[in-house]
Amino acid sequence: MAGVYANLAQLMASKTMSISRTPFNPDIVVIKRASFPKGETPPHLKSYAIKSGECSGRTGTLVHKGRLVPATAACVAEKHGK
Repeated sequence: MAGVYANLAQLMASKTMSISRTPFNPDIVVIKRASFPKGETPPHLKSYAIKSGECSGRTGTLVHKGRLVPATAACVAEKHGK
């Protein structure tokens, strides 16, 4: 696996880059380029935003449309008819 040398403080402060762990393998850290600024939801995704308390208590993973996904994602997809 390739390594990346980066300043962690700059990544954390960046509005266009983010780091996170993968939901299926917490040992792997992913560096992502944000397609929109942190804290902002683009208009085409506003209808998919998870509202406070929506799908709360869903944990683990399950199969949705043939793919293994987080249970919360499957719940939101069901509510939005996807």
